[in-house]
Amino acid sequence: MAKTVVSIEIGLTQTRMLEIDMGKKTRRVKRALIMDTPENTIDDGYISEASAFAERINMQMQSAGIKTKDVIFTISSNKVISREVTVTAIKEKMLKNIVMAEANEYFPMDVSDHIIVYSIIGREEKEKQYRLMVYAVPETLLECYYTLAAEMRCNVVSMDFVGNSMYQWLKRSTLQEVSLVMQINETSTVVTVVDKGEMGMQRIISSGSCTLADALVETHCYDEASTQAAALKMLMEEQFLSTNEAEEEVWRRQELARIAKDRFRRIENQQNAEDDEAAAANELSVERVLSDDEILNRRINARSEVSEAARSITGKIQRVIEYYITNHPDSAIGRVYITGPGIAIKGIEEMIAMELELPVEVYNVTEGVGFAKAAKEFAERGAEFFACFGATVSPLGLRPADAILKEKKRNIAILTGLIFLGTAAAVSALVVMMMMQINNEKNVKAQLEELIAQEQDIVQLSEVYNASQQSILEMSVVDILTFSEGEQLNELITALEKSLPSRSLVHAFTVTDNALMLNFSTVTKEEAAKVLVQLAAIPYISEVKVAGIVESVDETTNRTEIAFTVNCLLQPYNPEQGGTQDEVETEVE
Repeated sequence: MAKTVVSIEIGLTQTRMLEIDMGKKTRRVKRALIMDTPENTIDDGYISEASAFAERINMQMQSAGIKTKDVIFTISSNKVISREVTVTAIKEKMLKNIVMAEANEYFPMDVSDHIIVYSIIGREEKEKQYRLMVYAVPETLLECYYTLAAEMRCNVVSMDFVGNSMYQWLKRSTLQEVSLVMQINETSTVVTVVDKGEMGMQRIISSGSCTLADALVETHCYDEASTQAAALKMLMEEQFLSTNEAEEEVWRRQELARIAKDRFRRIENQQNAEDDEAAAANELSVERVLSDDEILNRRINARSEVSEAARSITGKIQRVIEYYITNHPDSAIGRVYITGPGIAIKGIEEMIAMELELPVEVYNVTEGVGFAKAAKEFAERGAEFFACFGATVSPLGLRPADAILKEKKRNIAILTGLIFLGTAAAVSALVVMMMMQINNEKNVKAQLEELIAQEQDIVQLSEVYNASQQSILEMSVVDILTFSEGEQLNELITALEKSLPSRSLVHAFTVTDNALMLNFSTVTKEEAAKVLVQLAAIPYISEVKVAGIVESVDETTNRTEIAFTVNCLLQPYNPEQGGTQDEVETEVE
């Protein structure tokens, strides 16, 4: 890798860059840059209008004094699919062959148009296995970034995915207790459980800081928050997240003062016809015809919507924590660390601590990182550049097929030239001393013998593969012969935990040989309908009927509760009919 690189993360509303000197043990940030991403440039990781965007990036880099042309991109997209798998512990150089051979088994889709890469996330010494995180990345997604780099007249050193970038940097950490690290990005939240530098689990939630911004925009309450980018900026400047009643009262008083100030400003704009733009904005404002109390109520509702959007994210994270605790009962999570661009949202740390009931703090990404004078102002904002830092450690090396082909052609051309020069030198040397030919032949023989020895690994790989296939067949037969109803019940409970919406509660659970009765409560009829849909989607359930439904209002909280009973008929789960747990979880998300 180049000595100095520019690590780039392109977000929906902001693009972040770090110009970094690549030391073996430390990193030194020479310059840092945050720029606005032009609207409609990024769509789930895909880049449009690459030429115009590249021109804008080059202008910003020039203004910041960034001259390095070697770049690393770290990408974030829901199109990238990851799976944790275990394989037999053989030589690491042979792992790629196993991963490529089994790729179609890892992913429920055609991966012929995807680039398959992996990262080692752990070793299980007793079972003699590797734990791998395998990624399937659409080739067209990678081509977007290579096109952008070409327009920027830059060289792509490597490419990474945010999940791997996050883990690679965490491996360098000194965290001693089992910790949950949340990287809050704009359109996603990467949740990683780390135990002494080893990944316990990683999940990517398709909600981030822009989810809160969208909630604010949809309230149509603030004229200055009419776009996603503007709403996100407002969330970073003012606190909309509700954490306690005392803060609520202070906020109400401040908001009333702000409403009065805004009304006075509108009156001034109306009287001063000189400012045509302000007068036009005043005419478009809905608040000019509302009373102060009506405006305050609208803003209270906006605050509530933003807080509810934040709780929807913490609810999904709570499910991740519960799933981890279920599978690792002896490894309780002691602390939550937050990082990523989303930590700039005011009150987010307190909200997460309140909802998860765990101590929360911002992760010190810049531990052991040096900052040059030109980048000192960003030293306190290192957590916002988490993905940029992580991509410089051990990136996945994502490359589209065209880039790989070009590199092979270039290497062949170089090799051909070297062979030609070597032949000429050999002929010249032959005239001087015939013994050089004899030595050369000996060297060639040694190289061929080494290549033959290396190919012996194919026999080992074949034996390991055949043995593993036979073991799989034998275990499948044993599994069928030893199947019991108790196993089906355990799988049914797990399916219910993964399928049901986070805001629904199960008060009673009764199961017989072929029937299941559940008593539910939720907050809306839409949520109740969603519960029924998700129940019907579970492979173990053949029929869903509602026995009764009651709607009530809590006089203390003034919140609506929908209580209902559901009767279900059970059927044995048939794997050939489809419906894996991963697919159920994906559908809910």
